[in-house]
Amino acid sequence: MPAFQDLACEEIIKGIEETEADYLLNLPCSTIGKVIEHFENSDKITSFPISREEDGVGIASGISLGGQFPIMLIQDTGIGNSILAITTFAQAYHVPMLILVTRRGGFGEINSAVNLFSEPLPDILDAARVKTFKLDYRVPLKEWSTAIKQGAKYAKDTHRPIIVMFNIKGGAEQ
Repeated sequence: MPAFQDLACEEIIKGIEETEADYLLNLPCSTIGKVIEHFENSDKITSFPISREEDGVGIASGISLGGQFPIMLIQDTGIGNSILAITTFAQAYHVPMLILVTRRGGFGEINSAVNLFSEPLPDILDAARVKTFKLDYRVPLKEWSTAIKQGAKYAKDTHRPIIVMFNIKGGAEQ
């Protein structure tokens, strides 16, 4: 039976494809390497790496303001680098984009240092009024692709950045 992480990556790929996004910006990450590799080899969505999360927000904003739809794929620790760009530009100027965020910390995390930022991050995003949805082992994997697709639609409908967070490091086999 495939591991939870592999099954989750398949649902994330399916969800991204269903958004009909034009671009996928990503910060290289071994946890979601399968997702990144899939889109690097796909001609459905233009995919490219970014060097920093806040740069990604700027690039994604330009793509969005140019009439196309971007998705950014980063780790939650990268929200610390990009929160100012998200709140003072993308959110303030009503720029739609979907930001997919892989969770650090919690079940399956081996680096204890990331918990200090990762654990309170949902509260930080709530305080900044950045709309965030959370996916983990408590949400059936078969619903993840739908949640990602709905997150993209919500970003377009509300003209703002929407974050969908997911933890694929630990979970029940489904």
